[in-house]
Amino acid sequence: MNAKTRGKALIGVALAIAAYVVFGPTDVQTVESARSNAAAINVREPHPKAAPERSAMRSLLLLAHRVSGTAAAGALFATHSWYVPPPPPPSSPQPATIQSLAPPAPVAPPLPFSYMGTFTPDGATPVYFLTAGDRVYDVHIGETLDNVYSVDGVRNGQLLLTYKPLNIQQQLSVGGLQ
Repeated sequence: MNAKTRGKALIGVALAIAAYVVFGPTDVQTVESARSNAAAINVREPHPKAAPERSAMRSLLLLAHRVSGTAAAGALFATHSWYVPPPPPPSSPQPATIQSLAPPAPVAPPLPFSYMGTFTPDGATPVYFLTAGDRVYDVHIGETLDNVYSVDGVRNGQLLLTYKPLNIQQQLSVGGLQ
């Protein structure tokens, strides 16, 4: 065999082994048997004047144990995502949330009056003096002030006034028990 033919044969053998490694069976038994065969072969240092085929064959046998499954090769270029899904929505609204969505109940404005004093003539009903801003009111029980507040009575030192638009009763402190 001349050198040219020997080189072509060597390339053919190398291509056949590479094709077997790439396209050959990938089940575990085949891979394990290839590994055990590579370990069982007694590879010795070739004689310096040995044929180049032997050194190529030796190199291929040393690489035979590196056969791996296709799963590892697929993981090399696997796609990865940094997407994190948003948290799930709340399971159900709380009853307190539903109540807070309702408009608040109407509330009477704070009383614009301040208590100044009381005058009770002999045998007559008492007169209460109230101020609002720079105006002074002399009020008897049962009267209406500015068509907005009605004076209902006195109880436990409190003058009872009703805010007529909402029919809400409010109290104004007048001092001692009456």
